[in-house]
Amino acid sequence: MVAKSSTEEPGFTILEPPRSVFRRKRFLLPFGVSAGIALVGVVALFASGTVALPFQRITVVSAMMASKSVYFQDPEVRRILMANGVDVRVTDSGGSREIARDRQDRVREYDFVMPSGQAAGELIRDRFGGRVFFPFASPLVLGAFKEYAQALEAEGVARAQADGLYYTLDLAAFVKLSLPDDGSRAKTWNQLEQPVDNRNQIVAQSPNPCDSYSGSAWMGLVAFAVNGSVPPTEQDASAVAAKIKPVFEIEGLHGSGIGTTFFHPDGRTTAPVGVMYEHQFMAYQLAEVAKKGRPDRERVLLYPDAHHRTEPWLIAFSPAGERVGELVRGHPDLRRRALELGFRLDNEESTALNELLRERGLPEPVLSRTEGFLPKPPELEKMIKEVGRCPEIRVPI
Repeated sequence: MVAKSSTEEPGFTILEPPRSVFRRKRFLLPFGVSAGIALVGVVALFASGTVALPFQRITVVSAMMASKSVYFQDPEVRRILMANGVDVRVTDSGGSREIARDRQDRVREYDFVMPSGQAAGELIRDRFGGRVFFPFASPLVLGAFKEYAQALEAEGVARAQADGLYYTLDLAAFVKLSLPDDGSRAKTWNQLEQPVDNRNQIVAQSPNPCDSYSGSAWMGLVAFAVNGSVPPTEQDASAVAAKIKPVFEIEGLHGSGIGTTFFHPDGRTTAPVGVMYEHQFMAYQLAEVAKKGRPDRERVLLYPDAHHRTEPWLIAFSPAGERVGELVRGHPDLRRRALELGFRLDNEESTALNELLRERGLPEPVLSRTEGFLPKPPELEKMIKEVGRCPEIRVPI
C-alpha cells in the first residue's frame, strides 16, 4: 500500500514595519512645540536685526564722555548700534570740562568724545579739531523735592505749572535769597514764609564748575541773573565772579553726580535742590510711570525763567567715530530711544518729547522763551577760575 503524499504551498504574513521614532506621538508633540518656539525666535531675531550678528563684523569704537554716557550704556542703544556693526566702549571722563583739562593728552586716543554742552565742545574742537555732530539737547534745570518747591512758591520765587510736577523759577529772585542786595545775611530754608525743616542756607547744590559743564553753565546763569540779565564782559567778569562766589561756597563745590544723587532713596537729605539736566529727570519719571503707572510727585522740576539749552557735541576724530555720529544723528530707532531717555531733538522734531510725554501719561512742561546767555568763553574761563579756584585749561580759547 502506497501512502498518498500532498505538497502544500508555504504561507507567509506581511508584517507592518515598526513606526519611525519621528512619527510617534510621544515625539511629535514636544518636537512640534520646540520647533514652534524656535521659529518664533528666528522671526524675532530677524525683526530685531540681530540674527546676523555672529556673522557680522563688529567695529569697536572708543569714546570719552561724562553724563551722556547714560545714552551709550543704555541696553537698547547698545543693541541698535550692535545691529549696525558698532560696539561703543565708553571711558567716563568724570566731567565734560575734564576732557579739555586733565585728559587733554589722551583725547586723540579716542574715536570720539562727547562733552555735555557747547562751551566745553568749543574748547575741545578749537584745540583738537574733529567733525562735530549735534544729536540732541537738554535744558539746564533744578530738581527739587516737593516741599522745597512749595516753600519757594509761597515766597513768590517759583510758580507751579498746571500739573504741579513742574515749576517756573524766578532765577533773579532765587539768587537774591542767598545773595541779598542789601548785604544782609542769606536766608535759610526754615526762615521762609512756608518753612522747611532744614537750617541750611538756600542754595541749589551744583557740580564743581571746574570739572562739570552743568556746574559751569549754572555759574554762568547765576552771573547773568546777578548782572541784570546781561552776560558779564571782559570789563566786569572778575567783579561779577567775586560777587557770586559766596553762593558757591555756602555748601562747597560738589562732584558731577548731583543729577544721580537726587534720585537716590536718601536724596532728600543729600541733594534736596540740585542742578541737573532735564533728560535725567524725564528719564526717571518715564521709568516710574512704566513701573508703577504714575510719576513720583515727591520730586519736581524747576525751570529757570532764563533758560539755558545745553547741546552735547559728538566730536569725531576717526571714520569710526563719524559713523557713530551719523547713526545717532540719523537712525530713527536711535532718535526714538533718545526721546525715551528724556532728550530733546532738533528743531525739525522740537515737539517730539512733549508728544512722547503725553503718550506715556506725563504732563508737558512749559519752558521760558527768555534765554540766559553765558559769558563768552574767555570771560567764562576767567570766572570759573575765580569761583572754583580751578587749574588752568591749557588750550587756546
